[in-house]
Amino acid sequence: MPRKQNTRRRTGCAKCKEQHIQCTEEHPRCRRCERLDVECVRELKIMFREDAIQRGISFGREGVWTKRPGTTAHNRKTETIFQGLPLTQYTNRLFFLNLNEGDFQDSDGVPRTHSSGQICPNSIDLCTDLSIPTSIYHPLHSFLDTETYLLDYFIRGISPSCSLSELYNPYISLVVPLSFVSTTLRHAVLAVSANQLCLLGKDQFTEQVCHYKHMALQGLRRGISAGVHDDGMVASILMLCFHDISDGCSPSWMTHLHGGLQLIDYPTSHGSSDLWKFFRMYFVAHNIMSRTASESWHQDDISELWSGSENLEEIDMLMGCSRGLLTLINNISIQASTKAKIQKYRRLTPAETQYYANVSLDIGTALLGLKQTLPQHSTGREDLERIAQVKHLAAFLYLNERLEDEPDIDDQERLGVSKGCKSRLILSIIEMISTLPDMATLLWPLFVLGNTGLENEEQRRFVLDRLANIQKTRNLGSVRRTIDAVKHAFMTKSLFSSGNKAWVHETYRYISLA
Repeated sequence: MPRKQNTRRRTGCAKCKEQHIQCTEEHPRCRRCERLDVECVRELKIMFREDAIQRGISFGREGVWTKRPGTTAHNRKTETIFQGLPLTQYTNRLFFLNLNEGDFQDSDGVPRTHSSGQICPNSIDLCTDLSIPTSIYHPLHSFLDTETYLLDYFIRGISPSCSLSELYNPYISLVVPLSFVSTTLRHAVLAVSANQLCLLGKDQFTEQVCHYKHMALQGLRRGISAGVHDDGMVASILMLCFHDISDGCSPSWMTHLHGGLQLIDYPTSHGSSDLWKFFRMYFVAHNIMSRTASESWHQDDISELWSGSENLEEIDMLMGCSRGLLTLINNISIQASTKAKIQKYRRLTPAETQYYANVSLDIGTALLGLKQTLPQHSTGREDLERIAQVKHLAAFLYLNERLEDEPDIDDQERLGVSKGCKSRLILSIIEMISTLPDMATLLWPLFVLGNTGLENEEQRRFVLDRLANIQKTRNLGSVRRTIDAVKHAFMTKSLFSSGNKAWVHETYRYISLA
């Protein structure tokens, strides 16, 4: 007797399958759906084996029959123990799902949407380690999915690398809570997160970068027009500055910086609060370090660098050095820029030569007596002490390159700036950096090394390799610009080594080295 042909197929529409009726499979609607005037939907229904086991039903071709006597589907349910697949072995590796474009479209070819009506996007990266909070008690629950993801990425993906201490991170403890109150600040934070993801190759966030930055700038303009100078307004300027630095160090970050410098000394500012101390550190430190990348200098409208209540010896966890060291670096830049401006048009007079020699000696003496201490919450952190010491040594090198001409023998012995001592200083800096991990806080010492006219090819390669490793760790615009500036310095100082005392080319004057 001929065996009956199996007429069951898996390509019918969902309505026919529900009624256990063989579908005629016409497109776009089968005969039955057309006759009943109902929507004809063809979909792929996926069932996972553990779900079938938990519900006690057959999975795939598993049925109630078996070749093993005494074994039923119920028995197999009790015998099988679900073993979770360790996903760590698939980190940074490709894996495939048996799906195609049609599985994400309706019958008319339109992409399926969420219940909110928004297109199911690629704007949310589902392949990252960051999970979207689902609890209604989570502080990010009230935001849209994209905003939730970007805020979560800022908290867990960006902020931890902005401070050298887990116990002190104003981006997490101060900026994030304030962003829940200030809409303008929240838009600036979202723009920062989206931009960082774009820098990491996730181009699907390009639209969010433009949108949230535009919203932040609009909110900032409205606030300034209304004369608002509150915490949220200054923090928004800070994050826009942060955004432009990480994006590529365009001149716009300096515009935000100068605006922030004016606001931190505004009469209504709360200079004694932790938040405003953070504001002052950010704007003042970035202003000081940006001057080290240029021979020109412009007077800023700021009455003083630090408030009277701030400890000048304490190492700041954002900068990796003390306020006292930043002050001395600032003095070097100011004096060196004034000297370079004079030398651009004429030679120094004997009186001016003596004046700058005395200035260099005074700053060098202050550097020798400088003390940097760890804050109480980071006591015992030897790595932080080494970072501060690297910057301290780099300040000596910076003084020698920017302000020294031909110091007297006595001054050479006192300050250690002779040619032999300079070589030992470079070796000490390189040796100490070699003991530290790749981090953005080492950007300034490497920048100074790269602009000192290194003649040793191994030393040049060390500087470029460490900068490249920092870029792999954090792909920031400031790091990329520093690499270009160092390469330019290597080339120009090699071609014009005789008598070339020029510092950094003006093309790189907008680098943020903080």
